[in-house]
Amino acid sequence: MSANSPNSALLVAVAIALLVVSGPTHAWWCKGHMVVNEIAKRHLNQNAAALVEAAAANLSLSGPFPQFIDFVQSGCWADDLKSFGLDVMETWHFIDTPYNPQKVPINKDPVATVNVKTAIESLTKTLKKYKKKPVPYVISFAIANLAHFYGDIHQPLHSITLFSPAYPDGDRGGNLEVVQVRGATMKLHAVWDSICQGEQPDPPRPLSSKEYAKLRAYADYLEDTYKPTAAEKSETNVTVMAGESYKIGVEVVYPGVRNGVELTQDYLERCKAAAELRLVLAGHRLAAVLNQVFSDVATDQSPKSKPHCRGPCSFLQVYFS
Repeated sequence: MSANSPNSALLVAVAIALLVVSGPTHAWWCKGHMVVNEIAKRHLNQNAAALVEAAAANLSLSGPFPQFIDFVQSGCWADDLKSFGLDVMETWHFIDTPYNPQKVPINKDPVATVNVKTAIESLTKTLKKYKKKPVPYVISFAIANLAHFYGDIHQPLHSITLFSPAYPDGDRGGNLEVVQVRGATMKLHAVWDSICQGEQPDPPRPLSSKEYAKLRAYADYLEDTYKPTAAEKSETNVTVMAGESYKIGVEVVYPGVRNGVELTQDYLERCKAAAELRLVLAGHRLAAVLNQVFSDVATDQSPKSKPHCRGPCSFLQVYFS
């Protein structure tokens, strides 16, 4: 079939339409979420590190969810749940703060009552409340989701939605804009999910030793390349984190972009640098909040006997046995 034939043009139009009407894409895809957790893991204190690994193992068994068996791979779990039709949790992943440079009338506030900011605050509160109580599923659920949403809030297109004459109801965080990346047709949102590298499959989980080595090498590269300040690494205020993402949306994501445009190499390089720094910040900040929450929890303490322990049992056994 000729590339210029009517049928060929129709197929292209159909492909673009299918991209637009399909559901929202996942922040960072799984690779990005796993590298956030890998970076966080490297900066956890001993007690927090032991607890999050035990929590991930408990959560994996509870499903069972065999695709993840440790804290790093549990970073994708909140997106895994979408495959079970749990759309009720959809708004936990983003906050559609309006970006409206052309001042079009906005008929309905796009910011959901429950959003990524409120989800992070609620999950953090839950961990602080129940961290010393043996409620294993609550702790496991909260840690896995908190880790995922720290990744989400650092993806610029999870904190902004463009309003314009072309998108009077908002562009759903770039999900309604379709662009070209090195010959591939992608949603603008998906470009940023891919860390601006274009179409690439996520490795199957649980990760093979080879894929795990590649993930760790990528985390090494990120930490060697990007050096945020101590103050930046310790920032855990949700309004600040979402505000940073919004600012990148205004300054980096949307300028020069329109539906159908071929993204330039300069755009992709700026996109990659911004996205990679966000991954590093997300990892450090996740570690900061987990270290703070579990700062007064000693995983080697021996509480009094519990029904499932013969005599004293360790803190982790109380939680996850």
